[in-house]
Amino acid sequence: MKRGEKVKIYFKRDGRCYKLFNIIQLGKDGEVDLKITGFYNNFVEIAKSTLDDKGYHTVEEMEESRIVSHAEMSYHKDGSFLHKIKDSPEPEYINPYGQGERWVRTDAIEDFQPILNIAIRRMDIFNKSCLVPALKSGETSYICENDDFFDETGTYLLILYIRNKKHIVNCYTSAKLYSDVIIELNEDLDLCIFIQRHGFLAANPYYSNVFKCLITPYLHNSINFCNRENAKDEMKVVLGKSVFDSKFHLFLKDLADNKLFFFSEDKVKLADQVDILYENNGCKMAISKPLFLKQVLNYLGDKLSDFIKLDQGIMQLLLEKWNKELENKIQKE
Repeated sequence: MKRGEKVKIYFKRDGRCYKLFNIIQLGKDGEVDLKITGFYNNFVEIAKSTLDDKGYHTVEEMEESRIVSHAEMSYHKDGSFLHKIKDSPEPEYINPYGQGERWVRTDAIEDFQPILNIAIRRMDIFNKSCLVPALKSGETSYICENDDFFDETGTYLLILYIRNKKHIVNCYTSAKLYSDVIIELNEDLDLCIFIQRHGFLAANPYYSNVFKCLITPYLHNSINFCNRENAKDEMKVVLGKSVFDSKFHLFLKDLADNKLFFFSEDKVKLADQVDILYENNGCKMAISKPLFLKQVLNYLGDKLSDFIKLDQGIMQLLLEKWNKELENKIQKE
């Protein structure tokens, strides 16, 4: 990213784009120094304790919290993370990890570095949308698209992070998750996004000492810097056998040519049938499994859903037939 360049991040639902946030490059060209702004709401409620992320504030907690209309988050090249509050003539800066504390310098990221997470408990909070993002000079957009993933009643957890290009990130989406590289930051680093369906605890009624009665609160979305103590370890555990998996990376490389791949339900079912074919043939096939799956997907095109509805025996016969045709073609070449 070049100095001053802005990327607007959206997700698409029902044909409309809903903004999540903006990323702005503050540093010199290629020197990673990022600002996150333009959150989905017009105001931010800052709790006295950010560790208690239950999805709502009690009346008592709201009395101790702050409502601000101009807030930013930033990850600087020296490893500092800051909240910037701009509601007064003199901006206020808050380090979530303690004054003077640093995490990892952006030029010292060896594998990956979590930046922030968003708990999306209510999709209806995203009430501003557009058909196509409006962009000015120096702005680009990135849109997360998957009609099987984003829906009106879904609840999600989003993680924004930086990866060193030596570290594997598998770019794919399904009905359960979304993983991709948003943009190249410099020759060594990429900005990445991961979103998964996530269940959150319900908002239980509580007794308010202010109103002297039981109150059932509304859940809200929350945006926080990642926990410095355990975020990386948790990501390694959760994503180690999927987004960060090296064997799956080789599979996707052949299947998707390093592009975001959509694993629809029908594609997953087809992949299961290809697995059966390869097992029945002792894996002695003309080409690798992902390359064969790619060939079949290209051959079926928009007829995939019709193919999946066939009896399994018929599907196997057709797959065997296409494999024989492919073998003959390769032998002639």
